[in-house]
Amino acid sequence: MTSGIRNTVKERIKRELLSEANFNRQEQQALLDTKYYKALLAADQKGGQVKTKPVREIYKAPSIEAELKKRLRAASGLKPGAKTFDLAVFKDAATKTEYKKIYDTLDKYVAAFPTPKNLVFIGAAGTGKTHAAQVLGSKLLDRGFSVFYITAFALIQRFKDYIFNFEADALDNIFGCDLLVIDDLGTEPKIKNISEEYLLNVINERMANDTPFAITTNLSPDDILARYDQRLTSRILAKQSSVVFRFKGKDLRF
Repeated sequence: MTSGIRNTVKERIKRELLSEANFNRQEQQALLDTKYYKALLAADQKGGQVKTKPVREIYKAPSIEAELKKRLRAASGLKPGAKTFDLAVFKDAATKTEYKKIYDTLDKYVAAFPTPKNLVFIGAAGTGKTHAAQVLGSKLLDRGFSVFYITAFALIQRFKDYIFNFEADALDNIFGCDLLVIDDLGTEPKIKNISEEYLLNVINERMANDTPFAITTNLSPDDILARYDQRLTSRILAKQSSVVFRFKGKDLRF
C-alpha cells in the first residue's frame, strides 16, 4: 500500500480550484467575445456601426483561500456545529476545572500547529472525547489546515474498499490530511490481515511524515495492549510522540 502522502488534500483541492477558475475565466471571455461579435455583425448588416464597444469585463475568481477553507471543511467529515469547547455542560466545579485544563492544552496545540505530536483521548463513553476531537479539528480548519475525521469502523471499510474494490483513492484523505482523527478506536471489526496491519501502516506513514493523528477510545492503555499487538500499541501511546488525555467526567448523554 502506498500512502500518497505528498499528494495532500490541500494541494489537490487547490489544483481543483485553480482549474475551475481558469475554466470559468475562459467561459466568460468566450461569452463576451460572442456578444461583441454579434453586435458587430448586426451593425454591419444595418449599415451602421457599433457605437460603444461592450465593456470587457474581467473575470473575478472567488478568493482561493476562502473557498479552500470552505471545501476543506466540507471534506473533513466533521459536524458543522462543533466549533467551540463548552464548559457549561459540566455541573461540578472540579470536573469543570479538569476539562478546562484539557481544553486549554488543546487550544495551545492548535496555536502551535503544525506539530508532529499525536493526541490520544481516553475515557468512558459519553465523557466528551469525540466533541473535543471535533472542536479541535474545527479550530484547525479555521486556521487553514486540512483535517479528516473518520470512525475506526468506517476506517476498516476504507481499507476493504482499497483492497477488494480496487478504489485507489479510498485512502487519499487518510494519508493526505494535516490531522487525521480516528474516533472510537476499538469498535472496529477485527479482520485478519487487514484491520491491525493496515492501521499500523497508517500510523507508521503519518509518524514518518510528521503528520499527526488524534485518536479517541473507550479503551484503557491496558485494554489497547490487550487488543492490539505491541508494535501498534507502542506507537499509539509512545510518550515521546503522543499526548494522552484522560476524560474522567460523567456520561454527558444522560
